[in-house]
Amino acid sequence: MIYYIPPPTKFEELGTIQLACSTRAPYLAREAITTWLGGAHTAREIVILAASELVTNAVKYADATGTGDGPGEITLKLSQDTIVLRLAVTDPGSRCSTPARIPLQAPNLHSENGRGLAIVENLSRGRWGSYRMPGSGYRHVWCHLDRHPTAAQLEELYCAPL
Repeated sequence: MIYYIPPPTKFEELGTIQLACSTRAPYLAREAITTWLGGAHTAREIVILAASELVTNAVKYADATGTGDGPGEITLKLSQDTIVLRLAVTDPGSRCSTPARIPLQAPNLHSENGRGLAIVENLSRGRWGSYRMPGSGYRHVWCHLDRHPTAAQLEELYCAPL
């Protein structure tokens, strides 16, 4: 899929927050997104959902102490250009997991996990990726979300598959 990738220097930073690697981190991420975008932004719910999924994965899979000091921290950053919002989560990484593109899963009422990256894939329309940061081993996961989604795009995102 080809899509618009703006040069990194074109992004305006909206906010950055350091989060302790704890179960409270996804809530704090959602709160930060609401503060940065405001309650009326058309993309707010999309960004909140994507941030919640990425931060939850960081908490769940990162090799972190959870103390809030140094290596246990997760960084959430939101930037924008004229077309996209760039959401990025950096965590201490893991020796055993690397985010990967996965197919959308068939609905299974018994599964309690495994949908997070599929949700991010859908919300970002395939515009996401991850990499390990050289030297530190930290993992950086990013996604591009439509800055001004249309009503039709929002309906498509939140419409249950038949």
